[in-house]
Amino acid sequence: MKKYWKFIATITIIVLSIGTFYVSSTMSAESHPEFVIKTISGNAEEIKPLVLEGSYTSSMSYVGTNLKVTSDGSTYDSRSFLDKLIGQPPTVIKDFQEKYRTFMRGKDPLVNYFFENEEFLAYATVDYRLDSLRSRDFKFHISVLNKKDGSIDSFTEEVPDSGELEYISVDDVQKVEGELYLITRNMTRNNDNFSEEAHIYTINIANQKISDHEAIVDTTNGQSDTRINVRLVETTPTEANNHLIIVKTELKVIEDMESIREEFINQEIISYNLVTKEKETIDVPELRLDENQLSFFDGSLIYFTRLDGQELVVTPYSIVDNHAGKAYSIKLSGENGHVDGQLTTIKDGKLYIASSQLNADVVVADADKGEILFRGQVTLEDSSKETRQFELYLHEIYVK
Repeated sequence: MKKYWKFIATITIIVLSIGTFYVSSTMSAESHPEFVIKTISGNAEEIKPLVLEGSYTSSMSYVGTNLKVTSDGSTYDSRSFLDKLIGQPPTVIKDFQEKYRTFMRGKDPLVNYFFENEEFLAYATVDYRLDSLRSRDFKFHISVLNKKDGSIDSFTEEVPDSGELEYISVDDVQKVEGELYLITRNMTRNNDNFSEEAHIYTINIANQKISDHEAIVDTTNGQSDTRINVRLVETTPTEANNHLIIVKTELKVIEDMESIREEFINQEIISYNLVTKEKETIDVPELRLDENQLSFFDGSLIYFTRLDGQELVVTPYSIVDNHAGKAYSIKLSGENGHVDGQLTTIKDGKLYIASSQLNADVVVADADKGEILFRGQVTLEDSSKETRQFELYLHEIYVK
């Protein structure tokens, strides 16, 4: 029996630790404060679809608790110990998990792996097997849920020319009629030189085969002291888009005795039409692209943003008539006059802005003209009842 005492002691400590964790979590959950979005001006109906995700940490507990703040107040997420270790999936993924439990089983919780419209929910990812000769056997894993009859089609398809690839990842999934489009980031290596490209694979859902594939943007570095970065511009994950907007940025790498830094050289904005396969460069000569960030794309308009003191300056640009709209400014507030940690998204022609800070602005505005439709603050419902020190950090904005 003596030889088992260490094992028994270890198990006892683990059980007691987990029990203490749950007791502590339960006790702290009972005293969680209520956070609300307080209306300052405008129509409070504008924030009905708004969801802010974050974490709350009290000075009485070292464990952070995830919470959700909406127009109805705040709700805290009582999850298992294991879930807390794994992390919090994005709101859209949690909605998928609640609505489509069977389909979501075993799926990686990354938004860019999914596509959804009224009829279908599609998922695609890629994995590989590495052998002793370092050749990679890349394969796409694809699943499509038909919402009407609940049927699920799942299949695996080999990535063409995968032996030449060093790495591949899925950046976006789109569906147009009977074809699924996987937008990927592909990396190849020639000796010590790496080349990266934005690639697109067209998959015929009916026969479950790759019907076409091509490189959209090649990012081969021209010189050893430059770096090229390619970014697919964010869109609403639950809305289909026939266009892709890709930003290609060239940076100069400068090394000195104390540090390595990068300087902006050039930026190219590329539009790709999934239906016509046409690609064109968007020219915006009136904007300095090193100062204005291309932040969002809603299918017809792209939005450039920059911070100017305590104002967020927004410039919409139409890809339909290739014309920049009139820039507008939205005044923001922050602690000690500092504005940072802005969360922004656009849906149905409305711009939603929130801050990671407590008591900072929550704004809903007309995305085209900048007219303020709602202004409020995330704050304690009753600050007189909260005497403890705490931290509230908001990290995600989502519009239903």
